[in-house]
This record gives sequence, C-alpha cells and structure tokens, in this order.
Amino acid sequence: MMRIAIYSKERLFLDALAGLLDRRGSYSVVVKESSARALIAGAKQAHTQLLVVDNQGLDPDEVQFLLGAKAIGDFVIIMINSEGGTSLPEGSVDGNVTRGSSGDELFEVIGEVEVAAPSKYIYREGKRAYGRGNSLTRREYEVAEYVAKGYSNRKISEVSTLREQSVKNLVSVIMRKLQCENRTQVALKLLNAEVEVPQD
Repeated sequence: MMRIAIYSKERLFLDALAGLLDRRGSYSVVVKESSARALIAGAKQAHTQLLVVDNQGLDPDEVQFLLGAKAIGDFVIIMINSEGGTSLPEGSVDGNVTRGSSGDELFEVIGEVEVAAPSKYIYREGKRAYGRGNSLTRREYEVAEYVAKGYSNRKISEVSTLREQSVKNLVSVIMRKLQCENRTQVALKLLNAEVEVPQD
C-alpha cells in the first residue's frame, strides 16, 4: 500500500483530493496539511512515501522546504499545477498533473511514479523478506536503491559521498548477495520487497 501525504492551502480541495485517493484500495492518505513544514514533519512521522502537492499559494519558503526534503531523497513528489500557482524548478518533481486533470490521469501519474520509485516508497504490509541470505548493510541498501532508480555508477558517486570505484565494488557485492546477474534483477527484487530493509 502506498502511503500518501497531501498539501493544499484550500481545505475543500484538500478534502476532495483525499477522498479521491482514499477510494482506491492500494493508496492511503495518512497526512493532510496546508503548511509545507507540517506536511514534511507529518510525512516523516507517518512513514509516507509520496507527497501530492497543490502549487496554488505555495510561497518561496515552502518551495525551498519541499526542495530540501526532495534533495535528501526522502520523498517522491507529484505536483498539481494550476494557473498562477508557484512552480518548482524543472526536474525537481517526479510527476506533474494539472488541476483540470481527471482522477484517472492523476492515478496514471501515481502509477508511473510507483513503478519507477525504489522500494522504500512502497509500504507493503504482510510481505515476508526474501531470506536472511540477502541481508544488505545500510550503505549497500542505499546503493541498491540508486541502482533500482537506474543510476549509473558515476551518477551514484555524484549523489553520494562514495568514490566511483567504491560504488562499483558495492554493486558487485549487492549482486552477489542478492544472487542477481544484472542491475535490472536488483531493481526487481527491491520493487517486489524481496530484500530486507536494514534496521538502524
């Protein structure tokens, strides 16, 4: 089940959006806020994977706050754009719809994000881990998530604190531990929750 946090300055729109999303069995709206700071705080506390943000009335401070949350990789963001609303920079959100979009169009974008997102964004209840033999360290798991996003070793090196050679070594270890022959198989195992999430 995908846990969703939604943001809008307009209470009526917020409630309508929550009702629309909650009607689908595979989605659960766990946070509804009209403040970006409250949205991020609530989303972290509720282990939310997806933020659906209405850009109407977003102020510059809230934009920076959302970009900061996105930059550290905690959330996937879908923006609901309206005329006169504040836009986030190109490439800073994972999906876009307009206020005039149908519910089906919104669910289509959420579905695309869900497929592309690493497994940490999808909260699966009742799924058993693949097995003890696939245990990854916290660092290996982080690298595996970048692999699942389709990042090259160089790109992983750029977005992490690791040297490219270290990334290459970690990817080899991950493939060996997960018994994968290629990066696609790593992505599929993460997507299907067949990998134990390391505990802090």
